Amino acid sequence: MKKTINIILLICFFIFLASAVVNLKGSQNAHMLSLLSADESIQYPYLTHMLNGDSSFLETLKNFVAYQHYFYGYPFYLFSAVSILPVRLITGAAFAEQVQVNLFLLRQIVSVLPMLLTVVLLIYLQTSFQDTLKSVFLLLILVTIPAVTRNNLWFWHPDALALLGIVAAIYFLNKDQFHFGKSFIHAAIACGFSAGTKVIGAFFFLAVLVYLGLAIKQKVLPFREIIKKAGVFLLVFLLVFLITNPLLLIPQTRAQILKIQAQQNYFVREGWTDEDIYQTGLSAWLPYFEEWYANAFILLFLLASVLYGILHGKQRLMNTLLLAWLLPYFIYLIFFVAVKPFHYPLPVMIPLFSAALNFFSDTPKTKSRTIYLPIRIAAIGLLVFLFITNSLSSWKVYQEYYEKEKLLLACNSEPENLLDGSTITASAGSWYRIEEFDLRGDQKSHSFSVVQGPIQVSATKESGSQIWACRDEEHAYFSASRLAEYFKKSHPAYTIIGPYGQEIE
Repeated sequence: MKKTINIILLICFFIFLASAVVNLKGSQNAHMLSLLSADESIQYPYLTHMLNGDSSFLETLKNFVAYQHYFYGYPFYLFSAVSILPVRLITGAAFAEQVQVNLFLLRQIVSVLPMLLTVVLLIYLQTSFQDTLKSVFLLLILVTIPAVTRNNLWFWHPDALALLGIVAAIYFLNKDQFHFGKSFIHAAIACGFSAGTKVIGAFFFLAVLVYLGLAIKQKVLPFREIIKKAGVFLLVFLLVFLITNPLLLIPQTRAQILKIQAQQNYFVREGWTDEDIYQTGLSAWLPYFEEWYANAFILLFLLASVLYGILHGKQRLMNTLLLAWLLPYFIYLIFFVAVKPFHYPLPVMIPLFSAALNFFSDTPKTKSRTIYLPIRIAAIGLLVFLFITNSLSSWKVYQEYYEKEKLLLACNSEPENLLDGSTITASAGSWYRIEEFDLRGDQKSHSFSVVQGPIQVSATKESGSQIWACRDEEHAYFSASRLAEYFKKSHPAYTIIGPYGQEIE
């Protein structure tokens, strides 16, 4: 076990460092942050307000508790404030200007670290660290999920914290083994923390009901005692939820929080704009699952792995709790969530992927070895394919964010000419990225190239050429080539030409 733990910690340390390299970028100042990371730039002023201090202790405490950005629970902002508190103590009132240092700490401590802890805890739940090869391979499968890589880069959000709370609740229930002791209470605390951080924690209700149902079936305690234990779990859950969100105890603030949450829920269900582009249902979600997690066939295999773990695996209770957690949130996600950011499925997918090696139990009970061996061979081939394809996708995500700051600084953020049909003459000797586009007709086109002034350009909203001044020829080509790739990804039906005359596929 010690060898397994050391290898896992070494890989996690490498991932933490690799994330740190990118998380130092894109936040040289508040303006750069606003250009490159909209959500982080919105959240940052609320966090710094918490730590600003005031003329009196009462006002300082009020600032620290009344965090004002009620889209997320208080634990997220509390944990974030503690993460940058050393910067506040060292630099004083000017700490908010240390944007790069603060965002680096927030990204690493609030997003990367909880995600790695979640992954390690899931591996322990599935393997107990007894098999080094299985544990390390499962770690590699989990950390190369493109959405996990994206979570670790420029993503200061509460999702990893909330997921850690859910997985911790599963861990404690599995550890309790129907004794209804301290671990049962710890599970309620973890669940309350998760719900207090982000409301997804409330979807843990089915896992608790299943656990209680199994306890009743096995008659580990009299029925009345089990009901009392259920009441204790609910009470502890609610107490933790309220303690971690004390503003709910103030009527005026509670009304404001509930209003914001209701508005947020509306936008999640209906979309962010009035355009009819947001859809629910499995068919609407599958392309996003494939982009950030895996295709439908692999997801079905992972679900089968969970079911196999329930029926025949060593960790039957844990996999039962896993499935009981997955089902309610998955149903909500598929049928009630219209917007599709990469991180919404994280609470479902990361636990689901943790069951990837369930078919590799040491002593299959219901299948003969001759039947079971082909299943194992097919499964390992599928998982190797998954690991390779997700590794390549994760590398593209990593490379994109590694280069984003350089891409921002390569050329001006504003074009030299507007889309008003006017003609301008670009300066002689300067290098420009030029984008020629034609949105008329069925086949829309957009080309990215590099040109040195002087040059005359004009454009309307439907067609023409726009140019952006760049630092030099090298940066102009870098900007044009990368933007051509990104534009094709977001507009797959367009004909896109890159700076070297090639069509982007």
